Amino acid sequence: MGINIGAKNYQDADYQKELARMDVVILGFYRGWQPDGYAPTTTLAIRKVVRAIKARNPKILVGQYTILNEAYDDPDNRADQDKRDKLYASKWWLLNTAGRKVQWTSQYHAWEVNLTAWSQADADGRRWPQWLAEREYAVFFRDIPEFDIVFLDGVGAPRVTADWNLDGRNDDREDPGVLAAHYAGHLAEWNRLRELAPKRLLIGNTDNDLANAQWQGQLDGGLLEGQMGLSWSLETWAGWGKMMERYRAVLKNTRSPRIVGFNVHGSPTDYRFFRYAYASCLLDDGYFSFTDNSVDYSSVPWFDEYGHKLGNARSGPPTTAWSQEVWRRDFENGVVLVNPTMFAKTVKLEPGLRRLVGNQDPAINDGSPASLMTLAPKDGIVLLRQVANQESPR
Repeated sequence: MGINIGAKNYQDADYQKELARMDVVILGFYRGWQPDGYAPTTTLAIRKVVRAIKARNPKILVGQYTILNEAYDDPDNRADQDKRDKLYASKWWLLNTAGRKVQWTSQYHAWEVNLTAWSQADADGRRWPQWLAEREYAVFFRDIPEFDIVFLDGVGAPRVTADWNLDGRNDDREDPGVLAAHYAGHLAEWNRLRELAPKRLLIGNTDNDLANAQWQGQLDGGLLEGQMGLSWSLETWAGWGKMMERYRAVLKNTRSPRIVGFNVHGSPTDYRFFRYAYASCLLDDGYFSFTDNSVDYSSVPWFDEYGHKLGNARSGPPTTAWSQEVWRRDFENGVVLVNPTMFAKTVKLEPGLRRLVGNQDPAINDGSPASLMTLAPKDGIVLLRQVANQESPR
């Protein structure tokens, strides 16, 4: 899965070629995106990109980024001017008791929106979730049927303390009533999107397990952003086991086809980290997503392991370690091993397995038979099943 919402040079044919290598890709167009000379209208420009990617890979699923819980308040931002005007006209900004807008972080220059039913409806009976769903549908999804996915950023609990219920007092963001109203606001957007675009898949960027009663089974998938590799990653502060629990829970709490992205951030030349993350993802049924931390969501890193098809899993996702605290999952054409511990582990394997042949880390992926395997701490590996008279992939 590619999360490519950063650089907007989607008209570049080489970038389109790279994007088309993915199974799922999320793009971040903005209203008015129209490179000079590329297409006569913004809608035709966006549609041209999506069609070009799908021409290279007809099976790819392509999504467009949206976000409900925050918006820009920049008078010079023409792409979001309609949002800003509506938020002011309808008084939908989230305010504190001092009457000031609140924000979770200044990093993204965005401010929180009151997405609850406590806000006042507009003349058409809509609140922010319904209005935004209709706006995003009109801008991106109504006239670009090639989009498969509505990507919903910010699917989480309230992040700030503010006067959510408009009673003149700041509310505890963990108050059950505030939580329920917040969950209901997101659900209202999803319901309106399904009315407008019933064939689109809804995938939420979630910081939780989606287990609350209002959200369970509502989304078609989720993105687990930054599972590994960052200071705030779940694996960093809670450990590998808790991270895998979250991964399994989101798969359980979404509905078919359960498109769950296992996103990690790192250097594309740190092959040991890549193997650790990739093999961890393959222990269950999600889509792996690697973000190059030097360019954020603006490139398509590629690894040797992607070129070797493991085939279908021979068993369900494991729930316990296989041997010596090493985890294992078997596939038709190979085996995945993960050592999530802080110590090197050596395991004995049955005959018929070999390392894959790769150019990026030939000291590990040298094509040799694998019978006794030593995995470094926090490492993983993909092994292939040997086939008689099989030629080297080189």
